[in-house]
Amino acid sequence: MLKEYYNNIATYLTTTFGANFIFLIVVITTSASVAYFVVITYFITKMDKHYFVRRKTSDGDLSIHPHSTSVGRSVACVIKFAKIILGFSLLMCGILMLVLPGQGLITILIGLSLLPFPGKDKMEQRILSRPSVRSTLNWIRLKAKKEPFTFD
Repeated sequence: MLKEYYNNIATYLTTTFGANFIFLIVVITTSASVAYFVVITYFITKMDKHYFVRRKTSDGDLSIHPHSTSVGRSVACVIKFAKIILGFSLLMCGILMLVLPGQGLITILIGLSLLPFPGKDKMEQRILSRPSVRSTLNWIRLKAKKEPFTFD
């Protein structure tokens, strides 16, 4: 019954979109998955090994000093805005990757680490409490000959 169902879907997709279009989609999806894995691996290997140790900061990572220039404050605001956009994009991609090919939980974790919101550390720790996430992060770092992450 399941084989018949898949044959019906394959026939429908082939007649509706054509074999060349389906092949193009498969190639694009595979290429995007490989490129995504390379980029995420790069970011994971560049992170400090103590990154996931709980931080006791009250103001976040953007502090406005009274002696900084207006250009410096503007650049800092643009960087913070770019981090928020990138974090939100990664969060949405990670949620999609929970059902599509890709590393959804790790993408969600990286997206959340870029977003400033109350309860961020708690949510990161909940995701990091999964042994599969910790072992995947450390496996990537070990393959790059980096020290494994230190967790709480």
